[in-house]
Amino acid sequence: METLYTKRLVLRPFKTEDAQAIYKNWTSDPRVAKYCTWYPHNSVEDTKMYVDMCMKKNYCWAITLKGSDEPVGAIDVVGVTDDGAAHIGYVLMQSQWGKGVMTEAAKTVIAELFAQGFKVVGACHHPDNPASGRVMQKCGMTYVGNSMQNKKFDSEELCEVKIYEIQK
Repeated sequence: METLYTKRLVLRPFKTEDAQAIYKNWTSDPRVAKYCTWYPHNSVEDTKMYVDMCMKKNYCWAITLKGSDEPVGAIDVVGVTDDGAAHIGYVLMQSQWGKGVMTEAAKTVIAELFAQGFKVVGACHHPDNPASGRVMQKCGMTYVGNSMQNKKFDSEELCEVKIYEIQK
């Protein structure tokens, strides 16, 4: 996996030593986890398992601000369909919300996924999290419909999500 660069960001592979900063910056924050498919982490050990998982994935980047190697967020491919579509997910620490960081990261990842041969890139968000939908729209994605999905990992509870896509 390539390290990707933008005007303000470096999107790089995860490293084992990222766990402490990631726990501090977002995985322990209930405000961040509210609309994510995971619960807030209770310990750095929980986050170490997350980092290990990210390190094994083909398309999973830690988002850092240029000039700092500390992760402020993450973006990855959370699913691939048989017809060549990649579904992305992303997360950002609360203090970076509303600054255009995720839009900048997502545009870069979408371009990389198209360069890697994907024909469609999609994402979804909870209806009560319109800011995430605005990121998708700013990346050129269009709304394609709603669906139901598991609200959290290891949960049978379903929630509605809004789905967006962009085609190459």
